[in-house]
Amino acid sequence: MADRSNQSLVAYKNGKPVAQGDTGTCQVAITGLAPGTKVAAGDYQVAFTDGTNTSDKVDVPAFNVPDATVAVTGVTLSQKTASMHVGDTKQVTATVAPDDATNKKVTYASDNKAVATVADDGTITAVTEGEANITVTTDDGGLTDKCAVTVTATA
Repeated sequence: MADRSNQSLVAYKNGKPVAQGDTGTCQVAITGLAPGTKVAAGDYQVAFTDGTNTSDKVDVPAFNVPDATVAVTGVTLSQKTASMHVGDTKQVTATVAPDDATNKKVTYASDNKAVATVADDGTITAVTEGEANITVTTDDGGLTDKCAVTVTATA
């Protein structure tokens, strides 16, 4: 196996260099391709160079540029507080920002399941008298919001 510690990898398109990696890394990044682009096998070639000598070029296999992702920047629950009676149910809704976020998945949790539980869809069930915090957490970024729940005896 050749010693590549003093060489860099160069990417070519149509016979012209378009990107060069750092010396000794055996990696090169082809940038400027639009998200969702499908690149055919052989559209790019790579070769090693030490600045003087260059190896034979090898075709790069086909690849797809991943779609752009939009990160979550916040999450808000539809209610900050809720007063409930034992046995009541109430649903809170999480709104994830921005509207076009790629991963809007959230999870709900109760910090006191003896007082109030919460289902995957945000439905809170009042179990017994007391206080509990319902927290929603985004999968992307772990951002949170809370609803303070107070449960009183059935009227």
